[in-house]
Amino acid sequence: MSYINTSSALVDITNNTTKVQAEKASKTTGSSELGQDAFLQLLMAQMKNQDPLNPTDSSQFMSQQAQFTQISELQKLNKSLASSNQIMQASSLIGKNVSLINPNDSENTISGTVSEAKINSTGASVVVNGNEYSINSILSVKEADTGS
Repeated sequence: MSYINTSSALVDITNNTTKVQAEKASKTTGSSELGQDAFLQLLMAQMKNQDPLNPTDSSQFMSQQAQFTQISELQKLNKSLASSNQIMQASSLIGKNVSLINPNDSENTISGTVSEAKINSTGASVVVNGNEYSINSILSVKEADTGS
């Protein structure tokens, strides 16, 4: 008489289904990182396909969701701090003489006094001689001539 362990078979099916769902979520997001939507899809797949004789502890799901939320908030905070740092760097250059790489001709440089600092979706920039340049194009910074 042969014995089939149905509990083990259900767990194997669940694990395979969860793996397939994770691969689909990874392909959907276009990277190996899971977004919150992909995480929730994976969570739903796990809940639908769990072993009815040995259900998963819901506190594990809640813990994972809390960790995911915490990481998401830390990433937002990091982005905000980076943006603040960039504008602080750019604003500290106001009134200073800078040399920049000419974006139209990388073999030549542009020199002038920073009159304004800006921040936009691409990062911080400074205004020199009436034109806006990324702070990444700055080659050197020195104190402005006082004229004395």
